[in-house]
Amino acid sequence: MKKSIPYIIIIIAALSGIIFRGGFFEPNQEQMPDKKAEESNKIDNRFETLLIYPKKNLIPSFEFKDHNSSLFSNQDFKGYWNLIFIGYTNCPDVCPNTLNQMVQLYNSMTVETQNKFQFIFLTVDPERDTPEHLKSYLDYFHESFIGLHGEKKSIDPIVRSLGGIYTLHKEEGEFYSVDHSSRIFIVGPNADRYGIIESTALKSKDKSQLRDDLTLLAK
Repeated sequence: MKKSIPYIIIIIAALSGIIFRGGFFEPNQEQMPDKKAEESNKIDNRFETLLIYPKKNLIPSFEFKDHNSSLFSNQDFKGYWNLIFIGYTNCPDVCPNTLNQMVQLYNSMTVETQNKFQFIFLTVDPERDTPEHLKSYLDYFHESFIGLHGEKKSIDPIVRSLGGIYTLHKEEGEFYSVDHSSRIFIVGPNADRYGIIESTALKSKDKSQLRDDLTLLAK
């Protein structure tokens, strides 16, 4: 009976969607707010779909290029609520599905609320995802979305500071896959790591509660 325990754990992990090869990782416990922290941040019951980090560290300084090859730094987070998704354009399903869900969320917002947010796609595959390629890719989703490109050595500390992870599988050859976090990370208008959107909330067909939570957040 004891020998079967590891297999049970693996099956539960697979059914829970913790790890998908070529798709995404969910952040581990060190990167996510612990349960007590989550509960303490929900005492006022303001948000049903957002998890707020107990410690809101500032995002490290960086200089990337956006999809228009213009400079984008951590200072460009300021004054906006920033919804950041990390991924890569050769992603077969998770990235396009998530970006489509972000489009639905954006379209559900009032213009006033839209103007308070920046929807950002940060590539973790900079060799293939040039700014020009990011632009053509994001044109399929929404013209207001921002694509960010940087060198790997600059991307890594930003991904870690958000609470995300990724792995490039270059041993697979030219058409390599990338495992990456599937969360939407929230960076506040002070350029600080603020929280995340619960994964089920973005995937839900009814985005009214998520929209309402983000509208409340931005007030």
